[in-house]
Amino acid sequence: MLIKKIVCGVDAANAEEFSKAQSQWGALSHVSGFIKQAGGWRKTADSLLTAEIIGVWESRAAYDAFMENEHDIIYKEIEQKGTILSIEVTLSQVDAEGAACLLENREIKYEPGWTVTKA
Repeated sequence: MLIKKIVCGVDAANAEEFSKAQSQWGALSHVSGFIKQAGGWRKTADSLLTAEIIGVWESRAAYDAFMENEHDIIYKEIEQKGTILSIEVTLSQVDAEGAACLLENREIKYEPGWTVTKA
């Protein structure tokens, strides 16, 4: 399985708009090779909020096809770009147990509306 970890810096003024936009990634549920995405907030000492989102994909090939064909279309439609101060994306290969552990991070206050599962 491929894990995509997305860490976004968001200032407090844009937190609600970011959250609304993040809740609009439901189109992922119909993308071939997508398994699940979940995320939430982690507060930082400098009054910024950090959004952490974990996406689980069947394979790197499925993820690459999504990035090439669907990602930018969805991203533009939900207008999330203006709400993000910084973004860091990391990709890693894990087994099913590793994916489950990442999706249950106790340091994150998960937002139910951010969870997307395969249709």
